[in-house]
Amino acid sequence: MTIIAMSKFRPHAGKASLVLQNMKDVASEFEKMGMTARISRDMLGPDAGCLTFSSFHETFTDSMTGLEKVFSSDWWAKIQMRLDDNPSSDIVVPLNLIRTIAGGMHATHRFFMWRWYLIKRDKMPEAMELFTAVEEMCNKVDIKPVLIAPVTGEPMSSMVIGYGAESMNHAGKGMDEMGMSEEYQAMVRKGAALGELYRAWMSIPA
Repeated sequence: MTIIAMSKFRPHAGKASLVLQNMKDVASEFEKMGMTARISRDMLGPDAGCLTFSSFHETFTDSMTGLEKVFSSDWWAKIQMRLDDNPSSDIVVPLNLIRTIAGGMHATHRFFMWRWYLIKRDKMPEAMELFTAVEEMCNKVDIKPVLIAPVTGEPMSSMVIGYGAESMNHAGKGMDEMGMSEEYQAMVRKGAALGELYRAWMSIPA
């Protein structure tokens, strides 16, 4: 299991480069504190153009310890002052925790197609069974799937499946060769019986 602390921002007009550079500076500080941080950009979907900042932790204890270290540091206090004095983005998704419940995140496969399902927690075991079958299909086209669920935030009765690829071209091939196959579409129909497909988007490394 991996614990992910994430937040999403929509840059103000003309400020995308500034927001990205500020995030890179924060990611560098996280690395100095011993935490892995990554920045992604929504390429397709309802939040296209938004930037997401994520930090990755092995346990909840690690995540809480890391966030406490960040929020109590002097450099973070300076960042807060800068944001208050000269805001350059709007918060789309405030800081929340999510966790992986199947599969995993891979540094080599960061071009993600995401599908967010509204699903009750008592349906999770059935969804996990479907994931095993999906993972077998993904292996044939070198796609790395991951299933995540919220720890905080809303809606809590939900889960998100991500399909990680090495590039946009690779993601497109995965959609053609696996996503459009009858085998995969049959799996989608089974998933529709467990929950409602709420949102879909694509994110890429920023």
